Amino acid sequence: MKLLRIIFVTALLVAPCALLAQDNLNKDYFKLKGYLQGGFNVDDEGDNTFYLKRAVLTLSGDVYKKNESKFDYQLMVNMAGSPNILELWVRYSPIREFGMQLGQFKIPLTIENTDRSPTTIEMIEYSLPVEKLVRSGRDITGINTSGRDIGFKVFGSLFHQEHHSIVSYDIGLFNGNGTNRRDNDGRKDIIARIKVSPIRYLTIAGYYQHGTIKADHIEGSIVTRYGGGVSYDNNKVMVRSEYIGGQTGKFLSEGVYLTSGYWVTDKLMALGRADYFKLERDLKDREMFYTLGLVYTPWKNLRLQLNYTLKEFTSPVDKAYSSLFNFMATAMF
Repeated sequence: MKLLRIIFVTALLVAPCALLAQDNLNKDYFKLKGYLQGGFNVDDEGDNTFYLKRAVLTLSGDVYKKNESKFDYQLMVNMAGSPNILELWVRYSPIREFGMQLGQFKIPLTIENTDRSPTTIEMIEYSLPVEKLVRSGRDITGINTSGRDIGFKVFGSLFHQEHHSIVSYDIGLFNGNGTNRRDNDGRKDIIARIKVSPIRYLTIAGYYQHGTIKADHIEGSIVTRYGGGVSYDNNKVMVRSEYIGGQTGKFLSEGVYLTSGYWVTDKLMALGRADYFKLERDLKDREMFYTLGLVYTPWKNLRLQLNYTLKEFTSPVDKAYSSLFNFMATAMF
């Protein structure tokens, strides 16, 4: 019943626009696609499990498209577990230099969260700093909503080259409370990101978030995030690194990661990643994850990933280690 309501609401949003602009529309009103992700993992203590990670359906379409002008929408639902809406938005861009987006979508914070999806991210899991500080897995705020929120943003790109734009920007206002939730404190989060690509394949980014949170386990209400990163990917070699810091209530956190990979063949990629995270910057406690991985794509719509992660947990008195083997298959349609 919930899914039927979702589809019905989307149809109400799209149908009037299609009727008004029917003379100039292309034919891509409704496009359905999706993917399934599942796998198996085992840790160094022998605990193991099969899992279904995601079962995502996406309905999208171009309501209007002419030259650079475009009006489109997207509905994305995760069917794993109880169905929930990941994204539901409408977007209008009259020119490449300026556009507007309204709804529920990924916040423009970091390169990895915003520009990498579960079907394109190199490792099975997002990096530790992104999971902890960008609401993408185990966020310290308790808001774990795959790096998404409800809000409004403006965006655009400038100084266009043959294969890329030199500058792109995103500035938005968000509830700050995650997906499928109302704002619980009446104050909005401001999030901004700018990317500069001086040459093709190279991206340098900076980003900032200022907002508030209302949570019983956090002393104080201020939430800030800031950082920057660099990414190079020429479809043969990729390197990406980002620093993310921020204040959550009364304490400061920070993290950094470095990912690199090389396509050994057209279908096989070898990867390595190091993650660092400190929940409280002034204390000695920290987490370090070291991951080796392989990505194998035997066919266009099938992706196989194998990761081995060594986890190091440091406290003022000792260090503890654990490890995890993780295999995941992604089937796209």
